[in-house]
Amino acid sequence: MEKVRDRDLLNSLNTRTAVNSFEKPLAEDYVEEIIEEFDIDISSTSPVHIKGLWNDSRLFEVDADRSPLMHAEVGQGKYYIIDTPPCREVACHPHIVGEGLRELCHDAAVEFRKALTGLGLFEGGSLAIVNILRGSSGYRLVDLFNGGVPTFTVRTQYRGDGYRSHMDDARRIVVTYRDYAEDDHRFRGVKTVVIPDTFATGRSAEAALQDLIRSGIELKTVVLYGFTAVPALVRISGVCEDHGLELVSFSLCDISQLAHNNYDMPIYGLDESLYTYMGGMRRMGSIIDSETLKDVLPQYVAGMDQPGDWSERQSTLFNGQENEVGDMMGHLTKSLRLIESLNEINSEQPWYSELHSGIADRELKMIREALESLERRIETGFRLIE
Repeated sequence: MEKVRDRDLLNSLNTRTAVNSFEKPLAEDYVEEIIEEFDIDISSTSPVHIKGLWNDSRLFEVDADRSPLMHAEVGQGKYYIIDTPPCREVACHPHIVGEGLRELCHDAAVEFRKALTGLGLFEGGSLAIVNILRGSSGYRLVDLFNGGVPTFTVRTQYRGDGYRSHMDDARRIVVTYRDYAEDDHRFRGVKTVVIPDTFATGRSAEAALQDLIRSGIELKTVVLYGFTAVPALVRISGVCEDHGLELVSFSLCDISQLAHNNYDMPIYGLDESLYTYMGGMRRMGSIIDSETLKDVLPQYVAGMDQPGDWSERQSTLFNGQENEVGDMMGHLTKSLRLIESLNEINSEQPWYSELHSGIADRELKMIREALESLERRIETGFRLIE
């Protein structure tokens, strides 16, 4: 049965407002303090010129050998960071869900396609998209290519609740759906697959890629696109090396470290999950260009998970059997609780200031407004699907 969105609701969640509320540039000593406090790596990126990108979009190549945050186990590959205004909004503002998120991700995907073409990775007839259910579709690549390239769909699932608790256990993830057969005729001529997803541990992408290879696809290159943490690059680069494949990754805004819960992917901040579960205090930085860092610092709640509960931020998504509505209220509620917890921890730190407090207060206000909008419409009996 086809799902139909409630336009009034989705438009009310189109929160593409001016979120860069600081007109004055950040003081250089403040930026330097945050870089030093959290060991943020701003020294391993170099700009790559791509014709046609927006003036405020940027592509950087990461020198994995130079970066102190890239594990020694990261295999050979080309590692890029694609920094666009829509990506920064999504990374910094968990209150953005539904149609607002969809539009931002579409705009970000437009810039990604320009980068893909500019680097010679988009060649007609040899490229396919791998959608890992349920979250891949949220990156809007399939919409952008509009049926112009083959799409292979696979669902991998953790056994048990995965929110903020992706235990690093290979036995907990299985392939539960695929829309391709062994030696599928659509594999012919495909040499490059693009996998849009959120790459935390990399287990979902690893399982999907191994399943495709076992099914008979013969690849040369694997391209990743989405929010990315270092452990995922370690894992997926290992799979690519095992099969003689080239890996090219495009991380949104930064390449993050991964929190204790194997889920949270902050730009910088304290590991809230480690503190909550064990009372430990761990400072986390990311690999990010200095210009990007200056853009996100006035907006970003220190320690916040950038993608959030990615699937549930979506207005609709395919689950392998039918389209369904993302649990936007669940994502918003969890995000609110995480910010409140971070605020409590951060406020005790010497680097914490009114700036951090103001950022958190504004985001909490916008999350509560989004929740209230959803609640009102539930009370009046709106329908997202029929």
